[in-house]
Amino acid sequence: MSLRVKAQRFGSKLSGMVIPNLGAFMAWGIITAIAVAIDSATLKEFIGPMLTYLLPILIAFAAGKAVHDYRGGVIATVATMGAILGADVTMFIGAMILGPLSAWILKKFDQLIDGKIPTGFELLVNNFSVGIFGAILAWLGYIVIAPFVAILTSVLSAGVDVLVNNNLLPLTAIFIEPAKILFLNNAIGQGILSPLGSMQIGEFGKSILYLLESNPGPGLGILLAYMIAGKGNAKGSAMGSGIIHFFGGIHEIYFPFVLMNPILVLPLILGGVTGTFLFSLFDVGLVGVASPGSILAILMMSASGDYIQILISVLASAAVTCLIAIPLVKRSKNSDTELQEAAVKMEELKGKESSISSVFTASKIESVDYSGIFKIAYACDAGLGSSAMGANILQKKIRKSGIDDISVFHISISNLPTEADIIVTHQSLVDRVSEKQPSTHCIAISDYLNAPEYSELVNKLVESREK
Repeated sequence: MSLRVKAQRFGSKLSGMVIPNLGAFMAWGIITAIAVAIDSATLKEFIGPMLTYLLPILIAFAAGKAVHDYRGGVIATVATMGAILGADVTMFIGAMILGPLSAWILKKFDQLIDGKIPTGFELLVNNFSVGIFGAILAWLGYIVIAPFVAILTSVLSAGVDVLVNNNLLPLTAIFIEPAKILFLNNAIGQGILSPLGSMQIGEFGKSILYLLESNPGPGLGILLAYMIAGKGNAKGSAMGSGIIHFFGGIHEIYFPFVLMNPILVLPLILGGVTGTFLFSLFDVGLVGVASPGSILAILMMSASGDYIQILISVLASAAVTCLIAIPLVKRSKNSDTELQEAAVKMEELKGKESSISSVFTASKIESVDYSGIFKIAYACDAGLGSSAMGANILQKKIRKSGIDDISVFHISISNLPTEADIIVTHQSLVDRVSEKQPSTHCIAISDYLNAPEYSELVNKLVESREK
């Protein structure tokens, strides 16, 4: 397994703890913004307890439930409570450690005693195991995890302070923008920036860190460049992709445009540097996580008085990216042949198998019995933005063809395996899907909006039902 795939898996696990609770994060952010804007003493009473207790406990429960169902969620919250009480820092990191760890310990215990519990004592043993292990882990969280997280947070915060004080924060775009293209945005956003951002919230009432990964400006700049200088299908799909990216917040929509012309990472980085420099210059920030990275979500989470400056910074980063990308896009042929060659070249550079190049050549679908296809899973990293959009597009195409007995649903890769006859996913995620559910045929796509594989799949489905 490649390092990139391992990092994607790690990021997926982190996002699996945070994304199910984004509604609570946004509620806290909205309350915080309103409380500060109108200087409400009543609303300010919500800010501290929600940040200190509610959000870490929700993260812990989501993590524990993912590992070992509801009981895993329960023991995760009990254990995390010990860490919350053991230190003054916000325990997002502590919840991300104790949540899955405590649920895993309970799962191993359940496996150990499986089939050995006397009849009628199952409920008693289940409850006592959660209670006993939960109490022990809460104590360990208090005396071990809490001090460790406090020290780690202090070190990371000191690192951020060094970057800020020396005006080096814009240089983080050198790492963030290329990492996003490799689908490592969740590892960066949920695993690093969000916990550190929560520390700045407690100190300053807002955080610039929430803007670094979620800034839609550089991606918009790439898509604008294709609208202006692109050719063929790339230009045709750039406008729709731009709307979805900027207003819908699904950043994955612009990744294929960069993957077909990797030199575009350079204007992405320069656009990211521009945006972060202006964020720092204007001293702006968000009061909560903006996810998905839509300009609407960002403005909603903006600190009071920062709306115009943030919008200017985002648009400036888009403009810089666009201007630098236009000559690079013009130089590119933007043809299907170039796309195939780029895919093969990337495959050779990464030392990967033929999963990528097969996206642009004939799909390996001849061995599939399409008359027996009734459930299609559309999988992505988090199971929300890009997969929900792709599943909706594919479902509409299938319904338009006259087939009404096939359902298309979206799912997180971490929730595989699932009951499905075919799985659709992005080319960069094929390895992880195949690892989780190797027995199910996987179709890799490169363009969420206009993937030729959609029509190819629909045609096969129609042909199979006409026989």
